[in-house]
Amino acid sequence: MNSIAGTTPCTSGRVQRAARAMKAGLAVGLAFSWTLGFALPSSAEDSAAVKEGKEDFVTYCASCHGEKGEGNGPVAGSLKNQPANLTYLQQQENDGKFPYKRVMDIVQGNPEYDKNFRTHGPAAMPVWGKIVYEGSNERTTIAETRIRHIVDYIKSIQK
Repeated sequence: MNSIAGTTPCTSGRVQRAARAMKAGLAVGLAFSWTLGFALPSSAEDSAAVKEGKEDFVTYCASCHGEKGEGNGPVAGSLKNQPANLTYLQQQENDGKFPYKRVMDIVQGNPEYDKNFRTHGPAAMPVWGKIVYEGSNERTTIAETRIRHIVDYIKSIQK
């Protein structure tokens, strides 16, 4: 019998294998719980962002695009051009990915998009991007977050 911990050479190997298995199981368990622990707040944060984005969307966009983004808002019929149905943006992309940056640029009022999206008048998409900035007391990070949340909502309504 080996004098260390009262094990024989035969049982010593089993003890070492069991210890390695226990360490591996512990590592997998920690990784799994770490992943779950961070996945849940992320989903909760995503839900909060979408909810906040929907509130701003209803305030600024729904009169033309409709509350569900289908292009059928209460003033849509009186407009020169029919508002876009925002629920099919992802389907229209060749790669099947939501055009996040392009939508963000349109909502913010990127001047480069003024040429392609004339129905929104000036690049500020009838000044909603500008109004969001002003409503955020000109605080860029708050305004950009609000606009990102609007885009998150639009992404969430894709069919």
